[in-house]
Amino acid sequence: MYILQTATAVLIAFLAVVAYSKVRNRLAKGRSRRKDLEIPGSPTIPVTNDVKPPIGNHAAVVLSREEHEPRDKELAKHKRLYYKLHNLEHHPDILPECRQLLLSLLSSTLTEALQEPDIGILSVQKFSRDGLNHFLKAKDVDVTDRWEQYLTRRKAGGAREMFGDKDEAKWWLKQAAPVKYVDGAWLGHINKIATPFKYRHVTKNAWQVMSEELGDGDLAKNHVHVYRDLMNDIDAGLPAADSEAFIHPCHELSELRCWKAAMAQLTISLFSHDFLPEALGFNMAYESLPLHLLKTVKELRELRLNPYYFELHISIDNADSGHAAMAMAAVTNYIDLVEQNEGEEAAHVAWKRVQAGYILAEGLPTTPESPSLKRNSEELFPHTDTEAAVVDIFAAKSFVAHKIHCNSRLKIGRRSLVDWLEPNAFENVQWQEAFLHDLSNCKPWVIKGSSDKSRLVKELSWEGKMFGSFTEKEVEVVKAWIDELGSPAQVPCSDPAVYFKFTGQSPSPPLQTATDDLDILVHYPVLSTPKPTPALLLSSPYPVDVDNAPSFNLNNLNLSNLLPLWLTSLALLDSAPSVPVRVADTFGSAVVRVLRAQTGFCDEGPGVAGMDEVHRTDDGQAIGIVELGLDMCRCAGLDEPSTLKEAVALGNTESVAFSEWMIWMGMRWLTHRDLLVGMAWAFMEVHEAVAQVDGDVKLLSATGRRVLKEVAVRERKGLEICREDIAKDAQRRAEFCRGIAVARGAIEACSSR
Repeated sequence: MYILQTATAVLIAFLAVVAYSKVRNRLAKGRSRRKDLEIPGSPTIPVTNDVKPPIGNHAAVVLSREEHEPRDKELAKHKRLYYKLHNLEHHPDILPECRQLLLSLLSSTLTEALQEPDIGILSVQKFSRDGLNHFLKAKDVDVTDRWEQYLTRRKAGGAREMFGDKDEAKWWLKQAAPVKYVDGAWLGHINKIATPFKYRHVTKNAWQVMSEELGDGDLAKNHVHVYRDLMNDIDAGLPAADSEAFIHPCHELSELRCWKAAMAQLTISLFSHDFLPEALGFNMAYESLPLHLLKTVKELRELRLNPYYFELHISIDNADSGHAAMAMAAVTNYIDLVEQNEGEEAAHVAWKRVQAGYILAEGLPTTPESPSLKRNSEELFPHTDTEAAVVDIFAAKSFVAHKIHCNSRLKIGRRSLVDWLEPNAFENVQWQEAFLHDLSNCKPWVIKGSSDKSRLVKELSWEGKMFGSFTEKEVEVVKAWIDELGSPAQVPCSDPAVYFKFTGQSPSPPLQTATDDLDILVHYPVLSTPKPTPALLLSSPYPVDVDNAPSFNLNNLNLSNLLPLWLTSLALLDSAPSVPVRVADTFGSAVVRVLRAQTGFCDEGPGVAGMDEVHRTDDGQAIGIVELGLDMCRCAGLDEPSTLKEAVALGNTESVAFSEWMIWMGMRWLTHRDLLVGMAWAFMEVHEAVAQVDGDVKLLSATGRRVLKEVAVRERKGLEICREDIAKDAQRRAEFCRGIAVARGAIEACSSR
């Protein structure tokens, strides 16, 4: 009886203190006492009457506004950047923000991974081909083992583990659209013409992975196109991924983790010259086989939904001849190249950077979290031993406090304190979780992470009005619970210093400097420089006869002036696939095939080349426009340049200016697409002419002429498709013809005078 009286007195004191504090604050502000006492502590929950809601399995926890706002702001930020990165040439001001975001994502995922350094890629402390190969094979074995365990659970009657039912599967597929529509974007800015030539065999192998993500120019095999068809099958009603409408809230694409994963993919290769090893590491992780992919295929089949997009990735990403093997080859070749050119210490730094990129891909979930599975996760409450102890304390005290305070109108969050502590209700686990949620957000009684500043702890301590109502041990439990609410471990550190410390690099220059003070012949992307106005552009003839190429005077050709144009002409089309949705149509697929020809990849067949293409590149057989340009240097007895800047420096003032202008224009594909295609047409004509030169003029070796002829044939096939599409509109055709005229004029000016 004494214990009952004491507990009752304590709870009365608690209510009195809270009520007094509330009334005093309201009177001080000149407000209505009745109105203020009914205002919940959680402003997103509407005021209701005192009727207690029924207890059931659907008593979900409602987030307070202060918890919603950070998530909503982050979601809005990612959506905004997603749209602008699809239209980057119109929004160059976002580049510093994107660089900062990339560094933050690298650091936050590293922070989590470093908590268990003996697990995952960090266990391969020093790079070796054998060590990396062993790690990746062990990872594949682990996935297949867990796949077998999953199948065993399912055969024993276990429920699906990706979606609850067909409607939820459709919801899941739709929520995944933002990340699926950028499939391959993590390599979208790889293998630019400004990439130092010594790295081209590495970046070409990486670009081949992206090419296969784009169907190698076959629209039916294009991964974005396949997923878009799936969205149409389930009536998702989504607009184009590069449109502003796509990010509108009306489409209810609200899975933050999918948008964050999409942003990682869009930014990891955006600064391809500065983060090449990170992009290669990201690629190696992303192309490995994940367990959720296998589960997704099985469960979609069960629900009679088309699993082909996911089946495609299981087959094409295989570790023998597919993308997983290609990704590993790109990493190992890169590390070996760095060690050969810069030494063992530089190679170790490169390996750490590869690890950082790998961890970024591993650390960000790319799939939505199905609501039914999320509820199952919530049923695991209490989440920690401390939380369980706090629940036990309040459950024990609820039996002596309930009816004594039935007239109180004090609310904690969505309910009054007396309703929260109703003994029968408090036996429900979800009720307990909801109570702790609302109490944790009831300021000033609980200040997350600061028990010493929390009013509840002060009142439970000496000289507090509730002193003695909780034992000393119980007070310590409450304090520990409050402190854990703000534990830094719950929010991984996103300070870029984590990334720089891990990789052993000096911090980068100020973000604005890193994206503004750039050389268009060296860096990428460069969108802040003023538009060049070369003299060759101003004197170009117009109009032109598209079907009758001029007779280029190759006998009097000045190779030093042509070579800068020859190499930089690759920049005319290579921005098209930087975001995959741009080439997920017939026009874009034709551009991909032209780029493949120019890069030196083999002709497209009914299947995929996979590791066969890697072997061709490693054996020096993947000969493209760059390699042929260097061959021309050797044939002419010129010093072979090692970078684009060195090659462009060979030309005269007009040639240099026109080369810079072509790169500048190439970075603005959306604005100048048809003009750029017209210029590519003119350079295709030059390729045809040079391939036919024989006799005294030795521009290329016999092998070089044969290869160039094959390249030009494939270029013409692809560009003819683009031309047919352009011809449907008079304005577009005019731009196409202007591009041909401008490029022809610049090429003809390369003849010696």
